[in-house]
Amino acid sequence: MTEIFTEQPLADDFYDRDEWPANRGSREEFVARFGEDRASRFQRAYWATDPVADALYTGGQPVREIMPALRDALAKGEAGEDTIPTVAALVEDMNKALEGVDWDRVERGQKAALSIPVLAHNLSLGPGALVHTYAAPSIADVLVNTGELTKGAVHRLAYTTNWIYSVYLKDGLRPGNLSFLHTGMVRAMHAHVRRVQNKLGLDYSEWGAPISEFDMFRTWFDFTYIAFTYLRNLGYTLPLEQEQDVFYLWRVVGRMLGIPEDILEPETDIAASQETIDAIHSVDGEPNDSSRALVDALMSGFLTNAKGLLPFPDESINDWIYANTRIMHGDEIADFYNVPQSVMRPFLELDMPLVRQRFDLLYANPEALAAEQEQNHGIIRDALTEETSYMGQDEGIKMRDGSYNPGA
Repeated sequence: MTEIFTEQPLADDFYDRDEWPANRGSREEFVARFGEDRASRFQRAYWATDPVADALYTGGQPVREIMPALRDALAKGEAGEDTIPTVAALVEDMNKALEGVDWDRVERGQKAALSIPVLAHNLSLGPGALVHTYAAPSIADVLVNTGELTKGAVHRLAYTTNWIYSVYLKDGLRPGNLSFLHTGMVRAMHAHVRRVQNKLGLDYSEWGAPISEFDMFRTWFDFTYIAFTYLRNLGYTLPLEQEQDVFYLWRVVGRMLGIPEDILEPETDIAASQETIDAIHSVDGEPNDSSRALVDALMSGFLTNAKGLLPFPDESINDWIYANTRIMHGDEIADFYNVPQSVMRPFLELDMPLVRQRFDLLYANPEALAAEQEQNHGIIRDALTEETSYMGQDEGIKMRDGSYNPGA
């Protein structure tokens, strides 16, 4: 096996530990299958977090002062002389992540993603990728701890989609632009939730640190390997060069979110990422009650949102979502989460060759492709909002009982 990771010191964060978490399976079996190099890198990632973002909440300033200062610095793309030092450090780190970026390739990745209909993206992210996110107990338990379950899942879907829309905006990732702002606030939200979880005094020996570097890395695949594999299942297969441009775009975003370059660098496309996905799934553990509860709430929320967008009877929309969920995940996973069978599924599958053919023809016609990309760019631009939890963390993190935990 090729040794792909380089040795790095353990991050200086809340979790100064270096052990294989109890619920991650046998380290020896992992090494036999994936190698000592990957095992060592994963082991560090289980406990590493994001010390630059975590420092926002350990410097003594209250959250209601940190958040306005952070929004202001991110919107400007740089810190000022009077900016809170920890805020300045985060903005500087995000700018450092953009050093040497191939902006032409970033734009190609955005355009490749925008060649796929926005509704298909919504399916691949909601009933698709978020179901995969919630399958990991280490992530599901943290999410259930923060926010009222059903509303939290509905809002989380909307906010995740909103942030991803910003990533696909032309020039949005440049310092001071909209996606730079949104991505910085998402990074701050991860640190804020992590700090709140730390203050609960829970035992993390089973899975590792909450919202660890490993969890972030796993979630990064939900926007790349997972989402675009599900889009393939729905009939939208990008040409390899365009797929690699999308992965490049997301590697840039991953660095902006505080994920180290060394762990992201080998992941260049779906095929190249297969072994890493297999390694991640081998240490995920089985979905638990939190996973089931989150998926139930997600499906309910997605159904509600879809009914507000699509001019069809409720029963037809329900059946359409169930059909696409089963097409994306397969019957075994859909059955585990009690996704109903769909009478529409055979008809969607019969139409799949035509969907693929139309998509291939789109890439054969540069003018039509450019028009489609511009239309989808307009749709996501018009759908963006700043009314999200990650943009307004001034009062703290909402907990399951409805209270707010300031986390600092």
